[in-house]
Amino acid sequence: MKDKQQSYFVNIGSSSLLVIFLVLCLATFAILTLSSARSDHSFSERLAEHKKTYYEASAKAETVTAGIDEILYLTAEGIDLNSQDDAYGKYLENITAALDGQQIEGISLETQQTEAGCMVSFRVPAGARQELSVMLRITDYREHVHYYEVKTWEIVNRDSQETEQPLNLMPVIE
Repeated sequence: MKDKQQSYFVNIGSSSLLVIFLVLCLATFAILTLSSARSDHSFSERLAEHKKTYYEASAKAETVTAGIDEILYLTAEGIDLNSQDDAYGKYLENITAALDGQQIEGISLETQQTEAGCMVSFRVPAGARQELSVMLRITDYREHVHYYEVKTWEIVNRDSQETEQPLNLMPVIE
């Protein structure tokens, strides 16, 4: 009779250990799930803030681009195509004079002559460490529908962290 009581006691202990083990497993999975959810939430908030600043900078760049387009239109309208042989050259001179150093919506414009043509560039702040860099190539208004062509529209970092110093991972033996 004692054998039956002893085996009954062992069965109660093993089922209790199994229940405790399952509760610990469930608690561990719950903590891991909570940690993962917090991490995902933090990441999604940072991503939303990044997207918000990008679209704000992009909207401001669109406004600046619209101002540039208006200046290009008014400059093209002021050139008489029949009276001048080099109407496009005169147009580019007038564009350079009108846009270089100009500010639209508080954004400074720069013009430069390259092999690809006349370029207008500007940078719009996009957050604390980034900015939206825009470069437009002025097209020949007599041959194209638009006054400019977008060459660059990209986010760049303000702080360049590139260094010329190598990382010494192993000590130098002399």
